[in-house]
Amino acid sequence: RRSRQQQQRQQQKQPISLDERDFNMVLHAYATRSTEPDHMHSAHRVIALQERTPHAPPLSPVAYSILVKAYGRWKDVENVEMSLLHAQRNGVVPDVVMANTVLDAYVNCGMLDRAQGVFRTMTENNGRMEEEGVGEDGGYWPLIQPNARTYNTLLKGMAEEGDVRSAVKLSKVVRRKGLWDDVTTNTLIKAAVTAGDFDAAETLLANHTASPDAISQRRWKGRNHPEVNAETRQRRGDHPNVEAYTELLDGYAKDGDLESALRVMQQMQRRGVMPNEYTYTCMVGALARRDKVRQARKMINYAATSLPCAGEGWSRTVLTPTYNAFISGLLADNKNGYANNADVSLGQSSHAAHMVEVLAVLREMQEYDIRPNVVTVALVVDGLGRCNPPRCREARELVQHLQSRSKIKQSDANYGNYNNRGGVGEGNDARGISLSNNKIATALITSYGRANDVKSATEAFDHIPEPDVVAFNALLDACCRCDELKLALELFRWRVGIAAPSSKREGDDVGKEKATRRRTTPMITSIEPDVVTYTSLISALLQLDSRAATERARSLYGEMKRKWLISPDTVLVDTILTAMIGGRPVGLDHEDVEFVLSVLRDGAHLEWEDGQYEHRKRAVRSVLTGRPGDTWKNNEFASRLMNERQPEDPLFAKKGWNSIDSGFQLWGGSKGNGDAAYDRTAEGEDDESSVDSFLASKGWNDIDSGFRLL
Repeated sequence: RRSRQQQQRQQQKQPISLDERDFNMVLHAYATRSTEPDHMHSAHRVIALQERTPHAPPLSPVAYSILVKAYGRWKDVENVEMSLLHAQRNGVVPDVVMANTVLDAYVNCGMLDRAQGVFRTMTENNGRMEEEGVGEDGGYWPLIQPNARTYNTLLKGMAEEGDVRSAVKLSKVVRRKGLWDDVTTNTLIKAAVTAGDFDAAETLLANHTASPDAISQRRWKGRNHPEVNAETRQRRGDHPNVEAYTELLDGYAKDGDLESALRVMQQMQRRGVMPNEYTYTCMVGALARRDKVRQARKMINYAATSLPCAGEGWSRTVLTPTYNAFISGLLADNKNGYANNADVSLGQSSHAAHMVEVLAVLREMQEYDIRPNVVTVALVVDGLGRCNPPRCREARELVQHLQSRSKIKQSDANYGNYNNRGGVGEGNDARGISLSNNKIATALITSYGRANDVKSATEAFDHIPEPDVVAFNALLDACCRCDELKLALELFRWRVGIAAPSSKREGDDVGKEKATRRRTTPMITSIEPDVVTYTSLISALLQLDSRAATERARSLYGEMKRKWLISPDTVLVDTILTAMIGGRPVGLDHEDVEFVLSVLRDGAHLEWEDGQYEHRKRAVRSVLTGRPGDTWKNNEFASRLMNERQPEDPLFAKKGWNSIDSGFQLWGGSKGNGDAAYDRTAEGEDDESSVDSFLASKGWNDIDSGFRLL
């Protein structure tokens, strides 16, 4: 008994061993469930707990990979780099998994150059990397042997930028190292399609489509692999290159080349690549945009019977995105060019006919027991709102009807499964089909705005428990459409005035203040504006053509840049320039000129089509030309603009019209025309007889004008 008691005392004195996997699982749960970068506080508390617990395992690359992946998903590059700095200070040695996670985070943040810098640092001395150039000295990253995921991540970044040349150059390295896989092929196809090089994409597919024998051998080897989850096994029927073919098909469809898109689908079948639901979705949407309704409906029916998963117990619910693409294609804006056509009535009748087809499709979905999702309902509501006149009442009743059906099905499902948790998915009004859903309410608010019913638009907005900035922008646009600019400005100050800039801009104190304000005002959800918010208000103010409205617009523009650090886009720049220099009846004063110049200067950092920014500079230059120099001479940007050499018109240069002599001469003759007086003056002889011979012959040089100086 005494020995047993001594043994128990020793066990009580020994520390409890903690497993690193427990910390990582909790950290992963918090990181994946966070809806915003600001919601990562719990994840950081887990990191701090692991650091401060005496008997906890040290932080590993796995923990920082989880953090970096979460911030990369939200495109928060600042916190990505802060996590790396924290790992470096804790002496964490990165592995290839952490390196790949960092590369993917930079690519998601749109910073391919930083991803390439990390790649060069970790590989430049590893057999002398194939890429030319010198990377950073040593740094945090040790020499790491890259794997196929490393190269494919970089290829993904190049594909998103459409850099085909760099992607092809890197793919040669991948092939030489024997790391080429199906993901490499799919990523290269995406790069070629993004760049519009469809011929290169077809060549790659012809050379790198996986053969059926290789696919079956791969599936046999991995059929019982522990890392293969149920979802992966369910999609085993997909060809590994179906994503690449779908990307090419969708590229042709969006480019308006429907025939080539259909040809790609035929090539898929000849090469043993069976289309999946995403392929059919792209094809159905393309057919609907070209008004080929009958072919699109046949394609949907064919997909329902030919998909690999179509079998016993299979539901058409997987085709919900396909039906959405069909509805979206039918209701696409400017599909038939009626927006710029004088015959608007023809466009309205076409839209009404399409709405009949859309409602028929909605009934068909219900007959097949296919639940319309939020996207489906929002598309139908927006289509009803674009009728003439807008059918807002029908749209609202449709949402209420689908909401009641969804609740009945959800309650039946809960009754059949006792352990089913209520309030999730379709049963949650804020997330499912209901008037309080952000996406559906936004479509309804836009419809009320077209109907000039600002009261109903405001009521629809009030039904949203936590409205987002998109819904708020729709409400502001509805107010401006209904000539309720004062109400729009009041709503802006009411909703945005209680919001504070994000903590990543102003620090943690501002984030705490924002949280405190939300607790003290639970019935009001603060809105953080974006560039569309300010565009709606500034455009409405400038249309008033008054000094006070222009001053308010200038104030909003400055607030947007200074307080919220929001940069203007091309739409806002064009809106301001068109309103300010388009023949305003109130004219431009000194402040207006400074405003126009500042907007034009901000537009220099945006991406314009070829020649578009030069066109806007010429428009501003023409306004400044007729004004006194003291209104802009102290502005450095204006001075450069006025002294800038204008490019030569290519058409005039091609025709040689810039060097044609008009033959028009000023009074006094021209050199070489035989006029002796001009010749003497040109040679420096300032003679009083240097007069025009024609005027002298008429005696007009001796006429007394009768005008006398004081």
